Amino acid sequence: MSKYDTTKLFSLVHIEEVIKDYLPIQKIGENYRCKCPFHHDSDPSLVISPRIGIFKCFGSGCGETGNAASFISKYEDIPYAQALKILADKVGRPDLAPKAQTKEFKNVFEINQFALNLYSNILFTKDDLSSNARMALRERRITQETAKLFQLGYSPNSWTWLVDQHLDNNLLEQANLILKTDAGHYRDYFKNRIIFPIFHQKKLIGFTGRTLGVSQKIPKYLNSKDSDWFKKSKLLYGWAQNAQQIRRQKEIVITEGQFDVLQLHQRGIQNAVAVSGSYFGPDQANLFQKSVKKATIISDGDKAGIEAVIRIGEFLIERNIDSHIIHVEGKDPDDLARYKHRFNWEKLNTKYGYNFVEFCHEHKGLESTLKRISGHRNKLKLSQDLKILSNLSGYDEKHLEHWLAQYKKAPLTEMLDLKKDELKLEDELMLLYACDNINVPINGFLKNRLEKNLVEVIKNKPEGLTQDLARNTKYASRLSIIDNIKDKDKYAKDLITKLNLKYMKKEVSKNKKLYKETQDSKYLEQVESMVKNINKMKLKVRNGQSYSSSIR
Repeated sequence: MSKYDTTKLFSLVHIEEVIKDYLPIQKIGENYRCKCPFHHDSDPSLVISPRIGIFKCFGSGCGETGNAASFISKYEDIPYAQALKILADKVGRPDLAPKAQTKEFKNVFEINQFALNLYSNILFTKDDLSSNARMALRERRITQETAKLFQLGYSPNSWTWLVDQHLDNNLLEQANLILKTDAGHYRDYFKNRIIFPIFHQKKLIGFTGRTLGVSQKIPKYLNSKDSDWFKKSKLLYGWAQNAQQIRRQKEIVITEGQFDVLQLHQRGIQNAVAVSGSYFGPDQANLFQKSVKKATIISDGDKAGIEAVIRIGEFLIERNIDSHIIHVEGKDPDDLARYKHRFNWEKLNTKYGYNFVEFCHEHKGLESTLKRISGHRNKLKLSQDLKILSNLSGYDEKHLEHWLAQYKKAPLTEMLDLKKDELKLEDELMLLYACDNINVPINGFLKNRLEKNLVEVIKNKPEGLTQDLARNTKYASRLSIIDNIKDKDKYAKDLITKLNLKYMKKEVSKNKKLYKETQDSKYLEQVESMVKNINKMKLKVRNGQSYSSSIR
């Protein structure tokens, strides 16, 4: 429909005649007035001006306005183009109605590309519809050069922006770019989202959209729905752009988000990819199995990120790919790489770097780590990992090999459920002191908080205690494991440190509560002092060697 046709159509329209087909209107001077249908209106607040052909609501908090077609579109909840068609029929000039789109598409991939061109054009032109998207990219320090390289786009904050382009709605729906409501109306799928195109074998197979909205009810990231051609379990964002660098370097960097890939690319790390929705499976690992010898996995810095990293590491072990993990608590790769002057790739790899065994043992414990490295097909690498695990846990390598053989027979889900049967730290300390002559004293702070019976056991180590404790099957099983620890004094120190931290945190909570109740500054001072001691102890643990096992 040409601009001339639209102008001609509105020259034949009397807006008051259009609106009175929907609502009772009352003439007030030159204008008309009626109750606004777009909000709960007790007094008529919608003013219709025949002279300029618009309506305007003056009701509190409403403010709806527009022409006759806008009114029909909003009232009937239909696209603007369809409202123009209704107007053309009303004035008896159907020839002035919008013409159907004549462009034909052969398949989903073609219409995906056409839609991406539309999304990109609106993002990279100074259009008010996309100003918020450009601002969001600037705030994340994504340059226009990077955005164009990765072919970003923007789907405007309208339910019908793509629908109103008059394309093939059936094919758009098949491509999952629009949806059909129960009422039979079409709606844009990626409304108000920055668009990330996803390619596979040079075909544009789908998209990921990152919302610019603030509602907690909508997902932050939205992928094209799974179909015959789009399966997120087989895809890696950034692979199409960075595959050549990955193959050349024989190394890959794996992240969880699209923005992570963009930020790292801007900092010179041009062999990064992102998984879709934190899902990583065998098909994705198979994409680069033959091209890569080493993978660096960057954690999102939260609990979910830790779980994702460990899952990825398992698949890499099975494919004989070395894993290096970067984990900065509370920081994802986007945060780490956003500011050029703060980004130091070498420092991230050294100060915050772990191998897979170190990372898994720290976050999951001994048994879980053993089970996860059981997927090794390379005996030399398995032996190296067992040696690392022996140093971390304090257990002899031969015992670890024996337990590994047992764990291979058990499903991982069973191993993860072992936490239900884990002992308290106090019980572990009692068993440790009972089964050997430990020369590590208990400090006064901890001694005053442990049960008197436990302190007495540690101090006197009565004869026959070990056998007496072994009547409890859980204790008996644990005693047999503790007996194989190489350096029990170091393990005792580790347990005592953990117990001190546990009771110090309890003291902080207690004093916070007392300060809240009394407002006595002495409790606040005690909190500050205790927090300082906690931080000192944590730093000491971080710089030392951990001898924790499955007791967390």
